[in-house]
Amino acid sequence: MNNFTYVIIVIISMCTWSVLHSWLAAFSTKDLAQRIFGEKIRRFYRLIYILIAGVTLLPILGMVLFLPSRVLWVIPVPWRYLTITLQGLALVGLVVTVLQVDTLAFIGLRQLNNPDAESEAELVTRGFYRMVRHPLYFFSLVIFWLFPIMTNLGLAFVIVSSLYFVLGSIVEERKLVEIYGDSYRAYQRDVPRIIPWLRLI
Repeated sequence: MNNFTYVIIVIISMCTWSVLHSWLAAFSTKDLAQRIFGEKIRRFYRLIYILIAGVTLLPILGMVLFLPSRVLWVIPVPWRYLTITLQGLALVGLVVTVLQVDTLAFIGLRQLNNPDAESEAELVTRGFYRMVRHPLYFFSLVIFWLFPIMTNLGLAFVIVSSLYFVLGSIVEERKLVEIYGDSYRAYQRDVPRIIPWLRLI
């Protein structure tokens, strides 16, 4: 296979993963699982969702890392130190963001005792959530786009991931409006979606 074929494989794989991720996150899919597997699946659904997302992403990351690729750019020293520092700060931001919400509900463990934990959680608008509505996506974008060595496979992964953050957040926010109603609509009006100070994204 030539290098362009590998790029297409990564793009198709990431697009497929993105569709699967959004489909599994939908209330309608959760309801379907409940009809098939019974009421008890509600306790495990979020945890299963997280596990499926992680396990299915690993082969794609493996392709990006290990398939033959072509280097597109290398950020030179001393700018490389700056980008690595910013990536480190973004990684800290990711951890802090997870801690600012109900972490156990986020990963699906609280639902084992309370299947309604996700929908009963408070609307978090403090901390990084005052800056953007989806700080996890924002910090992930910083990490992705500041990789000091970027290959064509890496760029394909980053571009599709970035598009998914934008499009997936639209789907995600429909769920949040269902849960929080006017409170979330007001939050949407007041806070940018992903990029600070940029109202469109």
